[in-house]
Amino acid sequence: DIKAQESALTIPHVWTCSNNERFVTSGPAEKLIVQWRSKSYAMLKEQSLPGSMRFKNYDSGLDLVVIGPKAMLFNIKTGIRLADECKTVAMKEGNEAHLLALEK
Repeated sequence: DIKAQESALTIPHVWTCSNNERFVTSGPAEKLIVQWRSKSYAMLKEQSLPGSMRFKNYDSGLDLVVIGPKAMLFNIKTGIRLADECKTVAMKEGNEAHLLALEK
């Protein structure tokens, strides 16, 4: 339903990761904001394989990849994986990532 989709876009989603890292996403896929280590980054949606999504901020090098049951955050400038096995509360309960669900 449209209301549920709109609220999924506006509320922040906290992602907790296997390496004790976390980040927050908010906004629609076309205007995704990632909050990482006390800074906010406007992310550009990139082309990606079916069943996945990719967002990049070229100035900082942040690269968010959402694949089915998890997400990973990279720095493409340094080649470092910043956060791995990241999931929202809903994903831990067995639901797919809200960003992927909104694409359908």
